[in-house]
Amino acid sequence: MHQQLKKMSLIGLILMIFTSVFGFANSPSAFYLMGYSAMPFYLFSALFFFIPFALMMAEMGSAYRREEGGIYSWMNHSVGPRFAFIGTFMWFASYVVWMVSTAAKIWVPLSTFFVWRGTKPRPGRWVA
Repeated sequence: MHQQLKKMSLIGLILMIFTSVFGFANSPSAFYLMGYSAMPFYLFSALFFFIPFALMMAEMGSAYRREEGGIYSWMNHSVGPRFAFIGTFMWFASYVVWMVSTAAKIWVPLSTFFVWRGTKPRPGRWVA
């Protein structure tokens, strides 16, 4: 049986990196709070955070492409094993906080999607 080889597109890769770095719930939250004035914020963050971040990851990945271990091996060669352990531990421990905050923030976009209105009460209505 012939299996078709699946490839990831560049747009898919960019969106995966954007979502993992910026966060899934941050985009709707910024848009709900600021509306269309959030667009310059997205451009600013793309220019001053995502592009340098992508260049830094590409440089470290190409410099240590034969190494195994990702961020730990990068930091081990740069700052030594002690700070590599501390940095890697802090990196992975932050994911616990990220998962909890994402789980808490996902309810606002879901409620807006299903109810078709934001979390702001309409005037003249009681809010329980």
